[in-house]
Amino acid sequence: MTILATVRRRLAIAAALVALLASPSWASAQSELDSSQAQPFLGNWVMTLDTDFGVMDLDLQIEDMMGKVGARIGSPDLGGMQEITNISRAEETLVMSYDLDMEGQLIDVRVTLVPDGANLNATVEAAAGQVVMSTTATPAT
Repeated sequence: MTILATVRRRLAIAAALVALLASPSWASAQSELDSSQAQPFLGNWVMTLDTDFGVMDLDLQIEDMMGKVGARIGSPDLGGMQEITNISRAEETLVMSYDLDMEGQLIDVRVTLVPDGANLNATVEAAAGQVVMSTTATPAT
């Protein structure tokens, strides 16, 4: 390999690394759903859940990621934010599904959202429907 070819290769690798580092850390985590179909749901939301372990706030971020919907959900109590890529729309409802890792045990979670004025009515189902909680997602401040 010539010196010029080596320099070009190194520059190409460096450019790819810079592009990767400059993009948001979860830019690749997007669904196949067009963001134009999810306009009422885009934004940062807070869902307060009344659980057997007490009240817990979940942060929910739903964004336009280069024309597709990207989402993250979580809280410091659950180890931070988790990406959601399984997102679909059925009539007025946005449906998001993901697996929550609880100490090595994967638990399926499904979040359904329906617009209600400035808020979203939310239902969180876990463990194949064994746990069902309803709440309101309010805009994060």
